[in-house]
Amino acid sequence: MHDSHIHISMSPLKENIETDIQEFIDSNGKKILVQTTDLTDYQDTLEMYFSLQNKFPNITDFALGIHPSRFEDGLAKNSLDGLDLFKYAQKQFDIFEEIFIKNIQYITAIGECGLDYYGMYEYNQFTEKQREELKEVQRRIFTKLCILAIKHDLPMSIHARGVNGDSSCVKDTLSIIAKEGKGTLRGSFHSYTGDKKMLQKILDLGMYVGFNAIITYPSGENVRDILKATPLDRVLFETDGPFLPTQSVRKKKNSEKKYGRPLLIKEIIEKASELIHEPYEKVEEVSDINYLTIFSKRDM
Repeated sequence: MHDSHIHISMSPLKENIETDIQEFIDSNGKKILVQTTDLTDYQDTLEMYFSLQNKFPNITDFALGIHPSRFEDGLAKNSLDGLDLFKYAQKQFDIFEEIFIKNIQYITAIGECGLDYYGMYEYNQFTEKQREELKEVQRRIFTKLCILAIKHDLPMSIHARGVNGDSSCVKDTLSIIAKEGKGTLRGSFHSYTGDKKMLQKILDLGMYVGFNAIITYPSGENVRDILKATPLDRVLFETDGPFLPTQSVRKKKNSEKKYGRPLLIKEIIEKASELIHEPYEKVEEVSDINYLTIFSKRDM
């Protein structure tokens, strides 16, 4: 089994990562793809990646990306507006690209990246004009990342989250992928919780879909429906750790580890197997092949 999306530099995973990976390996775990989001995260995750490569050779894959919500944070903390926001975003990309080129030999994918039209509505101080500027900034940076992925033949781990009932975020994400990728861009829509009606468009572009512990939650009916509608040969599993522990972990009041970690992929696959009426062994085997198909490094 593989964990196709996890944030190892975030607590409490950061403090427990070696024991968490060991228990994953002991349960037939094979690969985890660690994701990054911003400058501080790049540095911390790289250091951890190198350390883990020494202790657990060939278990950890590394993705470098800019999370779209970073621009909301920049706007909120720095009171940026208009041209200043675009300059801030370009500076973030320039820093990213410098680190990317320096570490290209270690990079398996570009991620976490994409568009997020959800989080900006949690900032009450943003005007509608600022929100539209944030969306445009996200689109510009994601376009640059897609171009970089094509240039270096790297897959992408894609975040696309909109306000409930509004598919514009997913539509914009797909539009950029189609325009820049021209059918050659590879990747996964990580933790897709959007409109099921958009699923076929995601699949038509050759994308895979990542499923996590949300399928185990009572509130996860929409995502369970999306899983049932996704061909098994396009399914990936992920924890998004330390976020999204499985439902069994959430229910244990005295659990020492109440966070998402690689071992929980097993429970996620068990639930998926139940939902799509396929043997656990088949679901694990096919999803393992899917991970390697998308995220195995190709010769440069």
